[in-house]
Amino acid sequence: MEDRKRGWRWAYAKARSYHTGKLQAAYRATRFWLTGDTGTFPSHGGFRKTRIRR
Repeated sequence: MEDRKRGWRWAYAKARSYHTGKLQAAYRATRFWLTGDTGTFPSHGGFRKTRIRR
């Protein structure tokens, strides 16, 4: 049930909260929505690598 709440908007907001750009966040949210995984991407100004998975 909780997984259903984690859609595109949730992933976009999560990626943006990690200080990524709007285009990068939209791309990662789309990947999350389609596959359930964003893959690794630079976040926090390039100081960290982040991955969001279901």
